Amino acid sequence: MTESGIDEKMFIGPQQVPVWPSGLGLKHLDPLVCATVFPDNDVIRSVLEPKLLEAERRFRETEPNRWEGGGGAKIRDLIDWDCPAMKVLNARAMAAFKRITGADTAFIDDVWGNVYRKGDFIGPHGHRRTEVSVVYHLVPPNEEDRKNFNGALGITDPRVARCCPTAKGLVTSQVYPPLNPGTMVLFPSFVTHYVTPHTGDEHRISIAWNIDRKDIPGHPSDEPLL
Repeated sequence: MTESGIDEKMFIGPQQVPVWPSGLGLKHLDPLVCATVFPDNDVIRSVLEPKLLEAERRFRETEPNRWEGGGGAKIRDLIDWDCPAMKVLNARAMAAFKRITGADTAFIDDVWGNVYRKGDFIGPHGHRRTEVSVVYHLVPPNEEDRKNFNGALGITDPRVARCCPTAKGLVTSQVYPPLNPGTMVLFPSFVTHYVTPHTGDEHRISIAWNIDRKDIPGHPSDEPLL
């Protein structure tokens, strides 16, 4: 999927929303990590949350004993959803990719939803095929849990300067990007990241993309593990 124009406006029901709101910037948390917060998350959430929860219900019916460390329920068919809110988020992720890379093109290689329940987490990992990974916090943990980094996206990598405050390449710290509703976080796909255990009683929902300036043949699941 390629990006439509950054100045384009799209409709979610009767409401028109810009792909990229005027004046919205990207803040660097580290030379390799940046974030922004979209002000209309309530509009996106009102449409997308019930659809993702219904997809989660179907997922958990087929995998009732899924390991808590698998990253919650994975909703893998989002690229095919005929859902205006999802199309807006796809366009925004590609627009953000172009802004931080300076690329003229943007292709979504993979996109999926993550619905976490109490106890769910995922360990440190990275992605091989693409240039940039993007995470959007649709329904983050509640404010108290966010303060305690419960259900938090974390980054720990020797190539990220903020993770190595005492010596270059020596990881002695982590980067925890903001967890506010509507936050979009971007970092190189090779960067090691994880999600801490979600301890809240309510669900936590994020959406993730792997994006490249090239249209990569095949599908990520087709590649053999090294």
